[in-house]
Amino acid sequence: MEANKVKANLKVNGETIPFIVAKDDEPFFREAAIKINEKLAELQNKYGASASSEVLVTTVAIEAMVDALQAYRNYQRLQEEVNDRVNQINGRLDQ
Repeated sequence: MEANKVKANLKVNGETIPFIVAKDDEPFFREAAIKINEKLAELQNKYGASASSEVLVTTVAIEAMVDALQAYRNYQRLQEEVNDRVNQINGRLDQ
């Protein structure tokens, strides 16, 4: 294992999943596991026995991916706005 990598055994949905991750990323993996378990518990309370564990995990994965895609779209939009404003400022300074 590389020096900047660490082992992280994360318990998600009752299963321990081993990861080898960058040392700096380990806290994010641990926080993600906590949030996933919280969301799974929330969905389990909401839907009870009517939804299988696989359906609940899939629901969490889809919701997380939608959140990530929306965050990335917002990041791109903000980046474009910043670039536009910088270009406007540069245009004013060039005059």
